[in-house]
Amino acid sequence: MDPSDPTTFTHYYCQANGIRIQYIDENQSSEKALLLIHGWPDLWCGWREQIPFLAKLGYRVIVPTLRGFGETDAPAETSAYGDKTLSSDFAALLDHLQVPTVVVIGHDWGGLCAWRFSQFYRERVDAVASFCTPYIAPEKQYIPLEVLVQYAPNLSYQVYLTTPAAEAEINANLEAFFKRLHRPIADFESIVDETSGTLVEGRPVAPKSDAIPQKVLDYYVSAYKKRGAAGGLNFYKRRKVNFEECKDLDPVITKPALMVTAELDPALPPSMAHGIEKLVPNVEVQHVEGAGHWVLWEKPAECNAHLKDWLAKVYPVKS
Repeated sequence: MDPSDPTTFTHYYCQANGIRIQYIDENQSSEKALLLIHGWPDLWCGWREQIPFLAKLGYRVIVPTLRGFGETDAPAETSAYGDKTLSSDFAALLDHLQVPTVVVIGHDWGGLCAWRFSQFYRERVDAVASFCTPYIAPEKQYIPLEVLVQYAPNLSYQVYLTTPAAEAEINANLEAFFKRLHRPIADFESIVDETSGTLVEGRPVAPKSDAIPQKVLDYYVSAYKKRGAAGGLNFYKRRKVNFEECKDLDPVITKPALMVTAELDPALPPSMAHGIEKLVPNVEVQHVEGAGHWVLWEKPAECNAHLKDWLAKVYPVKS
């Protein structure tokens, strides 16, 4: 496995929960399985720096591409993207693989998916971890996105992502979009431009960051040319669906947990995780300094060290 070349990983496909799911599955002989979940506008390869590391430690590493993204099916209706449905995707994939339980680890929207999977399918989860995305208890009252961003202005970019204009802009400027978005925090500008209100159009052309291998950039662009942006953008349109699906969940997660914050993440700042232990009492909180939202590949050594140390305590591989 070469993190700079997505084609060197082992790709599989299956029918599960009524859709075709593409996934990576490495080190299949191990009885200790990890389920890694990506966010937006990511694909499985957002975990490219972790997959070979974790497999070498002795873990089976299962990394699906979420519904709506890449080579996994993308239902058109927003109602198909609630966390209960996504959790059922993960459970069905594990059933297909005959894997009874996992440690689930997420980033970005995948972090929320990981927390919710540990609530909807407690019996399938031995422990749960999230990078950047704090645990957020299910809302007891529906809050529209337009209201939410008044209290959390760091999420205001999400409003534009619910519009047809955002979808059209991404699809028309795929390479420029990923060049602008996928870069270390020291070289990162706002997702949505404050002046133009756009992601790419009307903004200076951003060169490819040296932190992104050419084959990785090409893989993202190719995947989005085939699939388009519509499916993944449903994650920003699903608040009402998620409210209805999650409102009756037990808000307390007692599983062993890891929360890793990234110091300079503009969308999910570390302050959002303050007080997490009130509802996740068995959580260990770690912090990566000097990293932005793409902490997994911006600071892979630090992320991998946190995973190694935590997994050794809660889910050790037999030597």
